[in-house]
Amino acid sequence: MTRAAPAHDTTVARTIRFPAGLRDRIAADAERCGRSFEGQVIALLRRHYGEDVDIAPSASEILALASASLAGIAPAEARSVVRKLTERER
Repeated sequence: MTRAAPAHDTTVARTIRFPAGLRDRIAADAERCGRSFEGQVIALLRRHYGEDVDIAPSASEILALASASLAGIAPAEARSVVRKLTERER
């Protein structure tokens, strides 16, 4: 049995810096719409580019989700899951 080549993710996280004036305008618009600044930026990008636009979660958010996914699992089983995730592919 052959393995398919792994799909290449073309998603690239970027930091966007807004000039103060533009940031103020987006913040005011976000407040008017009842959104956070980031939520407003996403809404604007989605409106223009479609639903595929999103912000990648931070590393701490990803780790929190991973930790929460182990909640309620017996310690021995959790160690087994972590070991399977960290061992090198043979």
